[in-house]
Amino acid sequence: MGEEVVTFADVAIPEVHITRYKELSDMIHSLRKKLHENPEPSMQEEKTRHILQEFIKRHTTFEVVDKGVWFYAVKKAEKESGKAPIAFRADMDAVCGKDGKPGHYCGHDGHSSILCGVALYLSKQEELPERDVYLIFQPGEEIGAGAKICKELLTEKQIGEIYGLHNIPGYPKNQVLLRKGTFACASTGLSIRMTGTPSHAAYPEAGRNPAIPMAKLLLEIERITKEMQVRGNFVRMTVIGADVGSANYGVSAFEGTLRLTVRAEKEDAFDTYVNEIKALAATLAEENQLTIAIEEIERFPATENHDANVDKLFACAEKLQFPVTELAQPMRWSEDFGYYLQEVPGAFFGVGDGEDHAQLHTAEYEFPDEIMKTAVAMLVGLI
Repeated sequence: MGEEVVTFADVAIPEVHITRYKELSDMIHSLRKKLHENPEPSMQEEKTRHILQEFIKRHTTFEVVDKGVWFYAVKKAEKESGKAPIAFRADMDAVCGKDGKPGHYCGHDGHSSILCGVALYLSKQEELPERDVYLIFQPGEEIGAGAKICKELLTEKQIGEIYGLHNIPGYPKNQVLLRKGTFACASTGLSIRMTGTPSHAAYPEAGRNPAIPMAKLLLEIERITKEMQVRGNFVRMTVIGADVGSANYGVSAFEGTLRLTVRAEKEDAFDTYVNEIKALAATLAEENQLTIAIEEIERFPATENHDANVDKLFACAEKLQFPVTELAQPMRWSEDFGYYLQEVPGAFFGVGDGEDHAQLHTAEYEFPDEIMKTAVAMLVGLI
């Protein structure tokens, strides 16, 4: 923001705000712990929203706008500068474990606290930002539902650029992780159910059994996958489960379900891949006189960064003297932030949790508070 930058606690921040930053870091660490103690499933983040909204209203000069299942906070520019508004997004939901109970095993409590840190930091500045700043607090990221709801704000407020981030275990703590092109892959679950007619096991020809067509389908999907990989596309199919028939050894199977997760680096390749799988399944069902039902579960778009915005992240990290790793491959996991990048330019980046930090979506995982100051400084530096 035009001030001299110095190193403080491994994070470069404006010199005049060192004391203030320590104060706000204590506040956002306490906030994160409170969120961590109150995890809520996707699209049910009622208490989480209340905690975050009250924090922003009480401690910052940002205006809170409640949109029901989500909200945003905005700081208007003091005077017209001609710069388009900028937006940052955090997710609020928790992961549901095997027991169905939610827990913040992905770090969304940290992401939301980081955005509150941005609001705190900007509220303590003597000079207001030269552009409107929007902070989007999004529900339902874990199921790919939230960004589709919130993205309308980008057009409504004529947002010029948007940024988001994720904490990532396995990389040095406070390392900024950047990538041009795809940062996180597109993915969807596929449930393919085929239904025929039953018969006595002694007379299988009298019925219609989906077992062989489903086996052929799986082999054909593997063939399609390899062909697309040979053409230079990163695509991947994982069998999640399969069941055909029952434990009744006197009855020929007549219904079965194949469950897959498929993913791809590029959105266009992903569309082709999914459509080919659906078409192949439909053809095999028709050839064998089976009815078919195909369901997509939790579809995520590819998070495809815009080069100019990644360049801006590189410049910001360099100015703040942060170490940077340029990722050679996209993350195989998915992020619904890609929906925003289909609307306006922007970029998604990572901050390392530490090489030995517990992996995401495990019971041992908890967001490391030490990386919040890196994330806050990066986002503020982008304004």
